Amino acid sequence: MGAYPSTTTVIDSTQSAVAKSQGAAIPFVIEREYDLDTLITGKLANADIVNLFTLPANHVVLATWIKITEIAVGCSSTCTLKLRFGTTDIGATADILTDNTVATGGSATVALPLNNGTSATLVNLVAAIGGGTTTTNPTVQVRLLVCNMA
Repeated sequence: MGAYPSTTTVIDSTQSAVAKSQGAAIPFVIEREYDLDTLITGKLANADIVNLFTLPANHVVLATWIKITEIAVGCSSTCTLKLRFGTTDIGATADILTDNTVATGGSATVALPLNNGTSATLVNLVAAIGGGTTTTNPTVQVRLLVCNMA
């Protein structure tokens, strides 16, 4: 299992993914597209983690959405990406072999909203590769509806 870029580094290290809200307690959308083939050094394997960006402290995730815009190549069975908030699976999962899949989450086991309290939280993707090896990584759009509760 690898972590890309690393457990302490994120792809969007400039925080450009986090749109500034007009004030506290007003929901806003964070939306970014990630070409994982150019952003990470390796090819996705089972249980790999791709750290996307850090959500600042005192934010609540109200809803999530992911969409595959360019498929991965090389998997021979079930291959998905699941959105996570820290180490908690949010439940938004997309099949990386299917173009334009749209998944929204929560799930039955994780009730949204999720609050990160007084600590910043990594938002990341976890790969579930059932078989084979990816030869190209997918491009994925990630959207979160969040609220600054500071």
